[in-house]
Amino acid sequence: MFIAIFTLYMRTASKAEHVEPELEGPPAMIESWGEGARRFFTILFFLYSGLTIFIAAEPFAEGLLATGRTFGIEEFILVQWLAPLASESPEFIVAILFALKAQPGISMGALLSSKVNQWTLLIGMLPVVFMASAGRLGPMELDQRQVEEMFLTAAQSLFAVAILANLKFSLGEAVVIFLLFATQLFFPDPQFRFYYSILYIVLTLGMMVLSKDIRQGVFGLFARGAPVLKKH
Repeated sequence: MFIAIFTLYMRTASKAEHVEPELEGPPAMIESWGEGARRFFTILFFLYSGLTIFIAAEPFAEGLLATGRTFGIEEFILVQWLAPLASESPEFIVAILFALKAQPGISMGALLSSKVNQWTLLIGMLPVVFMASAGRLGPMELDQRQVEEMFLTAAQSLFAVAILANLKFSLGEAVVIFLLFATQLFFPDPQFRFYYSILYIVLTLGMMVLSKDIRQGVFGLFARGAPVLKKH
């Protein structure tokens, strides 16, 4: 189902109106080449990136866990926070560069596209890869900690959708998201992950009840084309 949703998203996004970004440096040079050369090097870069990740992923993960054992840091915390920070830093840098060039829509669009990919294609492929590695058909079992983290992340995503549904993103909303994210790190007790999840859901429902723009934005989110955030 998740993979089907991602496929539908890609099909819809390909037909939506979009604004071509201003290219500089190597991308601008590649854009000046012929169509055949652009396609060849695009495929080549894709394969090279995949090979690099394949070679580096296991040593990075093992080194991360070994570092945690050496310094007495919980392995789950390292995998949950440090590893994603390292793996997702390129998209953060791209988003920051677009924001610095006063292109907030493209900046946020890059992050949102990544989020959609994570919540559809990535999650959908995990059971497939698990079954392939196990050599048998069967579900991928999650422990209680993983279920709690999935619930918390889903609630955070729901709250973010409500905030962005009216196509505006204010400084105050950014501060609220940051504070909610940062403060949860100080409460390792599993109960607090549940409390924060409920808080995200309650805030989302409250915003939808109190704000007509957000309510209409949430219900009409899939009826519109690609969103363009307004400066606020």
